[in-house]
Amino acid sequence: MADALLASLDATKYRIGRIRHAFGTPSVACGILHQGQVIFRHAEGYADVEARRQADADTVYPVSSCTKAFVSATCAILADQGLLSWDTPISLYLPEFQTVHNEEVGRQATLVDLCSHATGLAPMDHAAVGFHGKLHNEGSNQVRISAHLPMVCGFRSGFVYNNYMYGVVGELIRKVCDKSVGAVMKERIFEPLGLGRTGTSLAEYPLDGNVAKGYSVLDDGSPLPLDESEVQDGSVHAGAGCVRSTVNDMLEWARAVMEAESRQSRTGAGIPNQEEHLPGLAFTRRAQRPITPGARTTQGEDQYGLGWFRHTMPSRLLGFTSPNFSLLPEPPVIGKESPPRLTICHHGAQDGFLTAFYTFPETRSAIVVLANSSPSRGDPTDLIAQTLCQELFDMSPRVDLEAFAFQCAKTSGLIWPALVQDWVLSRGEKTVAPIPEDYSGEYTNVGLGLHIHVVFVGQPFRKTRRKTWKSQNPELLTFSVNGGPVQKLRHYQGDTWSFLPNSRDDAARKGMERFTALSNFLLVFVRGISGRISGLEWDLYAGAADERPAPDAIRVSPVRFDKIV
Repeated sequence: MADALLASLDATKYRIGRIRHAFGTPSVACGILHQGQVIFRHAEGYADVEARRQADADTVYPVSSCTKAFVSATCAILADQGLLSWDTPISLYLPEFQTVHNEEVGRQATLVDLCSHATGLAPMDHAAVGFHGKLHNEGSNQVRISAHLPMVCGFRSGFVYNNYMYGVVGELIRKVCDKSVGAVMKERIFEPLGLGRTGTSLAEYPLDGNVAKGYSVLDDGSPLPLDESEVQDGSVHAGAGCVRSTVNDMLEWARAVMEAESRQSRTGAGIPNQEEHLPGLAFTRRAQRPITPGARTTQGEDQYGLGWFRHTMPSRLLGFTSPNFSLLPEPPVIGKESPPRLTICHHGAQDGFLTAFYTFPETRSAIVVLANSSPSRGDPTDLIAQTLCQELFDMSPRVDLEAFAFQCAKTSGLIWPALVQDWVLSRGEKTVAPIPEDYSGEYTNVGLGLHIHVVFVGQPFRKTRRKTWKSQNPELLTFSVNGGPVQKLRHYQGDTWSFLPNSRDDAARKGMERFTALSNFLLVFVRGISGRISGLEWDLYAGAADERPAPDAIRVSPVRFDKIV
């Protein structure tokens, strides 16, 4: 390996540190594979701030949505063995997948449709994951709940990224193998490839304790430790994001993927199964659909395969699913004056963790970056990966990605003040103070498996207190979802109540960083003909598709909850 390249990569450590500090991220760990060999590893910061444990290339981090490539590879193995088919309707394996808002999806959607995000079903993650990352339901309910998601665009009419669909695929794997998706991946992929520090549950964490803890970053730069992710083997969204891994294991995974892809591309049908750990892998890496039809790109493709994005660089969509994409007016475009280069890649994000994972089949190269901060402030892994990419392939002109990091961090700091301002401006000047006791009760949406418990916590309301209440606007109601964390409500206007935090720090402490739109923070109570409260509406979709536009988009209405008590 040329000494100049190694020296150039070594010099990027300073820029990596600058990008990490821009976001306040406690730690990052990264590595590079080139020509099939590991040529660079670097880790800095604390994987566990309280324990003062330094990160390294063997530190375990959740890789979140990079799980999807493992799941699609598992499907390819099972398809090769005749246990399932890419082209058979999912409902033949999982009869409960009967989509209520468009029956055609339930009748016709195949494994390819689900793994390429072509169902048109709404990615309503707020209906699955609540405050502090608590899951609202068990994994056994995944298929039924997914079948009740509304449509956001036509079936097979476009790309709509949806974690629920990979959750369904995980349940399909469980059904045909009579084992959990995590157990099957361990048996078919992790163990054969020697990925000894890769797993899908907290119980599989290594005994040495070299595991990253997730953090939110407060406005003063201090880290706020978060609860362990509940997304793990057997849970809701397990097939979308349950894998935990390390830099070293992810580089070995990249090597195995590209070697299998190369062999299968040369042999067509592939070599005998007993000699191939990843049969059918090449099929999962092929383009299935454009991610934004008609989008402006420099050249080449911006498509999705089965658990993999495909971009021909230069591309403005390289970080399409990174949180940075919605924080920047224009994303960075690296390699504008360099030869076109295909990358097959994915990003991952969840409370407390971020991942960027790029492979480059032409040169048998890969870049992996793992970090332990929440997406709400922005994504250091996206910009660090692009920094390393520029150096690895000597791209020109060099883009100052540190500047983009500070811009992302600055923009993210403006979101909560803007939400508070929107809250004030959207609220009517004259609001009639309703009787708060009227709203107490149980509200349910059976299809999505959600139950809201509203409680009046103030003193019995009297008309003589109306003026005082209106001026002070105390938090007189609380609510919880499926027995989860309790949040406080204050009157907003009419029959609408709000739980908007006062600041981003307040949102972090209340476990609300996932919510980004004002309507996410409003419960709109509905009265029946009699004038009594009969239900409530809650927008659990707003903000989900801001950075993932779809053609022929269908307006998604707030979720209706009927009052039952």
